[in-house]
Amino acid sequence: MATIKDVAKLAGVGTGTVSRVLSGNGSVSAKTLLKVNKAMKALKFKPNRSARSLKSKKFDTIGIWGTDTSGEMERKTLRDIERELKPYDVHCIITNGDLNSANNPNGARESVELLINKGCDGVIIWGSDIDLSALDILQMESDFPNIILLNNKIDLINDKCFYYDHYQAGYIAGQYLIDNGHRNIACITGWLRTADANQRHRGFLDALKNNNISIPTELIFHGDYTFSGGHRGAKYLLEQGHSFTALFCGNDQSAMSAIAALSSAGHDVPDDISVFGYDDMNIASYTNPPLTTIHVPFNKMVVTATRQLLNLCYKTELSIDRNFPIQLIERSSVKNIG
Repeated sequence: MATIKDVAKLAGVGTGTVSRVLSGNGSVSAKTLLKVNKAMKALKFKPNRSARSLKSKKFDTIGIWGTDTSGEMERKTLRDIERELKPYDVHCIITNGDLNSANNPNGARESVELLINKGCDGVIIWGSDIDLSALDILQMESDFPNIILLNNKIDLINDKCFYYDHYQAGYIAGQYLIDNGHRNIACITGWLRTADANQRHRGFLDALKNNNISIPTELIFHGDYTFSGGHRGAKYLLEQGHSFTALFCGNDQSAMSAIAALSSAGHDVPDDISVFGYDDMNIASYTNPPLTTIHVPFNKMVVTATRQLLNLCYKTELSIDRNFPIQLIERSSVKNIG
């Protein structure tokens, strides 16, 4: 691997001149700059990122922090992030924030601070999680302003927040089931300790309430966004002795496993029980039956959040779009019984 000395020797200059070219500090003639750049290209020289960072106080790295309740980050999402970062030679580090425990109640916050201490110029905090409270985030933001919130909203730093209207999405889901003739409706919620799950659940319940439809508490299973939670939830609901013709699930994972549980119990979807999901995962159109769901433009939101973080960290002036419209996706898992 070529060194600064090798570059200096080939270019016929001193190592100090090469250092000035790399750092951008100090005066270097156009002729000398051309010689050094040609030498670096010929030697396939790659500057030491750490050394450059000590001078610039930039590490050309951003962190992405999330927990299991944030949702699934697909490879396509990471490609989209990398595509936005590549023109600026910026890289990303991803960490799991599921670290709070009885022995370490501040584990989640410490994991964000660890990203910062490792040299991340900025951090995307993904999701609204009780393990990292609004107060925690505001305290960190006051010391480290280069923070972006994904799928979360804190009014005091709203310009750094990117989110959907989960309430409207939940309302649309409930109204759609009602419009298709369903009156006896069950629900497997998301993880209600998070704000987005509460918002979509409240919107769903309000749609029922505004149509004079009540839902017994026995037909509400408090889920956790997981496949296993959806499967347990469907089995629990079937055991309650209340018949229902439709089931709204807090996310697609829960809906998919609920369909499996209902089918195993001898119920046809959608002829006996309709199932409605949320998120529109890539696999949602390939389930049996294909899943009716709410599409949220997650990747569009991620791209915009990444651009905003680039603006904060590196003084770019990338355009920001805060319009993330949700969309009802009609497939075959909901039957019209009206």
